[in-house]
Amino acid sequence: MAASVATSLAELPRARLDAGDWLEAARKALIAGGIGAVKVEPLAASLGVTAGSFYWHFENREELYSRLLEAWRTANSAAMVRAAGLEGATAEERFDAFINVWVTEGDYSSSYDAAVRDWARTSDKVRRAVHFVDAFRVSLLKGIFQDLGYDSDRAEVRARITYFHQVGFYALDLRDDERTRLRLRPLYFEALRDGPGRCVERDRSSC
Repeated sequence: MAASVATSLAELPRARLDAGDWLEAARKALIAGGIGAVKVEPLAASLGVTAGSFYWHFENREELYSRLLEAWRTANSAAMVRAAGLEGATAEERFDAFINVWVTEGDYSSSYDAAVRDWARTSDKVRRAVHFVDAFRVSLLKGIFQDLGYDSDRAEVRARITYFHQVGFYALDLRDDERTRLRLRPLYFEALRDGPGRCVERDRSSC
């Protein structure tokens, strides 16, 4: 009894961990080692608590997986949502802000995306979630391209090209240094944003 009380008292500060702490540990494990690394005991060890603490926050590992997937769906697209809906910004500024999400990775993690895509190869549920998120992000870009002056079909194609180009960049594990990224940035903009079929308001002859 005394030993049990002592153990409980020793763990009191750690008991303040909430579900968010477990999800963050799971996210890091997923990125570092894939879904196979997201297991209760290793996560507990990384957090400095007993495995039993896990069940204060989750019914089982499947619930952890579901909540981890939902966290990815919302958190790793949030910066894109903000960029696409930038209040008072022109379509050009919103496009620039959207691209900056990928360039700076301030509130977005390409490694998190890559880890979830790897996970999707082993789970139909995750694969469906990835397809949903991809379609949603493409729709955000499509809205920007429509506001740039492209009709619906042209906007859809340009949105797909822009998004698939970036996904492919990550999939191929390409790494440009900052100087190269800055040098090529306007050329990417020229290729992805500007082109035939764009109706520019200030130049009606382009419509």
